[in-house]
Amino acid sequence: DAPAAAAPAVETAPAAPQVRDLTPAEYRQAVDAAQRLQAEGKLYDARKTLLAVLPRAQAKQAAELETTLAKLADQIYFTQRPGPDKTEYVIQPGDSISAIASRFVCPKELIQKANNISDPRRIRPGQRLVFLDHPKFEITVSKSANTLVLTLNGEFFKRYVVSTGLHAKTPVGTFKVRDKIEKPDWWTDSGKVVPYGDPENILGTHWLALEATGETPRVSGYGIHGTWDEASLGKQASAGCVRMRNAEVEELFTLVPRGTPVRIVE
Repeated sequence: DAPAAAAPAVETAPAAPQVRDLTPAEYRQAVDAAQRLQAEGKLYDARKTLLAVLPRAQAKQAAELETTLAKLADQIYFTQRPGPDKTEYVIQPGDSISAIASRFVCPKELIQKANNISDPRRIRPGQRLVFLDHPKFEITVSKSANTLVLTLNGEFFKRYVVSTGLHAKTPVGTFKVRDKIEKPDWWTDSGKVVPYGDPENILGTHWLALEATGETPRVSGYGIHGTWDEASLGKQASAGCVRMRNAEVEELFTLVPRGTPVRIVE
């Protein structure tokens, strides 16, 4: 008999590299390095140092790193500190904050906060502004953890405790921020309009309307909003929307432009 033909070689994908947990020594080294950089005023470098070890951090380490990263984010992005993801702009005659915000796809609220502008009508030609240029924020909401994680350029920015829908009513899938409303009125299921300021209005101080994208079934009436009932946070307690502390939804409102991608997962 003729010898059997050799079986063709089968290519196999290389095994994924094993990710090792961050050791206590490595954690301490990263934290100490970040603290030195902060003391030198190198906040971007401090943030980069902590972001590099965050994916390997264990739960307690991660919570501490995220707290420090959130504080660094405030010091970097809510101030005029220059940075590689920011632009420096000198106000021209006829400019308005709204027009500048539209040009750079950066919320006007963020431009005002970063540059300590209390009244946008009182800007002047020649005034220097520093703010995020076309910020790439993304939002991920976890229904099981009742958390909202905000990333910037694919990297951790902040984590917030939220409330999602009772009996898992919050829809999962991909969405985008369609609209942003300050002091929102609330439409009940019966069609009644409850104005902002009415004790029956449950929407808190700010509303970010969501619109389904991609293959996610089209739904309406869902959004991210504030709440007067902070005891409900961290639980599945809403009618389907994502609830946040009023101060925190105001911060989110300030940071994210319309069109920001939102992902809701189980």
